[in-house]
Amino acid sequence: MSDFLSNFNSDNYDRRKEEKEPREPDKKITHESKQPTLSAEESLESQTKRKMRSQQEATELELSYQKQKKRKRRMILFAVVAACVLLGIVYYQQTHVKVPNFVGKNLTDVQVWASENKVKPKIKQTYDRGKDANTILAQEQKAGSRVKKGGVLNVTNSLGADPEEKIPLPDFMKMKKTQAERWIKENKAENLSLIEEYSDTIEKGQPLRSEIANAEVTPENYRRKDAAKVYYSKGPQTYQKDIKVPDFQRKPRSEVETWAKNNEIDLTYEEKTSNEIPADNIIDQSIAKDEKIAKKDKMSVTVSLGKGYVVPNFSEYSLEDASTALEGVQVQAKGVYTDNLPYGQLISQSVEAGRVLSAKDDLTIKVLYSLGQPYMKDLRGTMVEGGLQKYFHDEFQSKGANINYVIRHVDSDQPKGTVVGMSHFSDYVPLNLTVSIDISLGNLGSAPTSFPNNNNGGDNGENQETPSE
Repeated sequence: MSDFLSNFNSDNYDRRKEEKEPREPDKKITHESKQPTLSAEESLESQTKRKMRSQQEATELELSYQKQKKRKRRMILFAVVAACVLLGIVYYQQTHVKVPNFVGKNLTDVQVWASENKVKPKIKQTYDRGKDANTILAQEQKAGSRVKKGGVLNVTNSLGADPEEKIPLPDFMKMKKTQAERWIKENKAENLSLIEEYSDTIEKGQPLRSEIANAEVTPENYRRKDAAKVYYSKGPQTYQKDIKVPDFQRKPRSEVETWAKNNEIDLTYEEKTSNEIPADNIIDQSIAKDEKIAKKDKMSVTVSLGKGYVVPNFSEYSLEDASTALEGVQVQAKGVYTDNLPYGQLISQSVEAGRVLSAKDDLTIKVLYSLGQPYMKDLRGTMVEGGLQKYFHDEFQSKGANINYVIRHVDSDQPKGTVVGMSHFSDYVPLNLTVSIDISLGNLGSAPTSFPNNNNGGDNGENQETPSE
C-alpha cells in the first residue's frame, strides 16, 4: 500500500498530469497545408475547452488521490486497532489460565495444576461418606473458565466418612473374609484391619479372632476412628524341603536348639540315661543326617541324662547293708516296729525296684525294715527318772512305736529318782501303749535286795502319777 501511495507525491502528480494532457503538435505553416486557417475566435474557444478539460481531469485526479489517502488512513487505523486487540489477546492468554474440571479428581491433581500455573488453591474440607478422602466435590470456578495467574482457585475437598460416626460391628466370627471386606467397604471402616494368619486347624478364609485396641470400646459403641483387627485363616503353611539335617549325635543340646530355632523346626526332646554319652549331649535323632526337611516339620532328639542308677529290690538286702546297696545314690535305711512282720523284713522303699534314676532325679531313697514287735526291758534299779525321756524316744518313738509312760513318785528305800516299779517289763508290748513307772522318793532307809513288781509295790493310794512329756 505504501508503494501505491508513493505514486501520489507532488512530483509524480505533476508528471502524471502532463502525461494525460494531450500534446498539440507543433503547427508549421507550410504552403502545403490543406486545412483552412482558424479564426481567432475559434482558436480562443478551443483553448478554453482544453483548459476546462484539463481542470476537470485535475479535479478528478485530486478526488481520487484524496479517496486513496483516506483509505490509507482507515487501513492504518484498522491495523493499529487489530494489533492492539491481538496484543490484548496475547496478554490475556499469558496472564490467565483455563480451569480444568477437577470434580471427582484427586486433591493432588489440583495442587499440581495450581503449582504449575501459579494459582493459589483455596481448599474447603468437608466429610462425605459417598466419596473417598481427597476427592474434589465441587469447584467455584467453572470448568473452561479462566483464572488470573496469582489468583485463587476455590475447591471443596472430601475428608471421607466422618470418623466420629458410630457404626456397630457385626459378628465377624460368623462372617467369611469376603463378607467382612464388603462390610468394611460399604461402611468406610478404614481403621478396621483384616489380617491373615496361617492355621493348621481352621479353613482358609474363616475367622480366627477379633481385637479392639481400646479396651473401653465395645462392638456396640464402635466408631469409625477406632482401631480394630479381625484375623482370618490363610490355611496351613507349606514349605519346601530344603533344610539339610546335620549329624547331632554326641553334640551338645544347645547346638541342636540353636539350629532348630534358626530353621523354625518343631523340635521335641526325649531324655534317657546313658553311661557312654555325657549329660545334655545327643544320643539319637528321629531324622537321619543329610536328609532334607521343611520349616515347621517335626523332629525329635534323645538327650542324655548322664549315668543311670537302677534301683534294686531292697528286700534282697539287710537293714545293715541297704545303705551301701547303690553307689552314687543316698539310701536312708531305717528299722521300725511292726505288729505282724518279722524282724528284718522289708516294709517299703520310696522308689520302686527297677526304675532308672538320673542326675535330674532326687537321688535319695528311703527304705524301711521291720524291727518286729517292740520289747519292754526291765528298767527297775538300772534307770533313773532323768533317762526315761531319751530311752522311750530312741527305743520306741523314733522307730514307729507309740509307746509313752507316766510317772508315780512312791515311798522307797531306793535312791531318790530310781525306777522301782513298772506296769510292763521284760515282755513284748503293742505299738500303742502307756507304761506306768514308779520313781523312788528315797525316804525309807536302806534298800532291799530285790524289787517287787508293780502289782505288789508300795502304793498306798496317796501317790500322784506324773505323765511323761
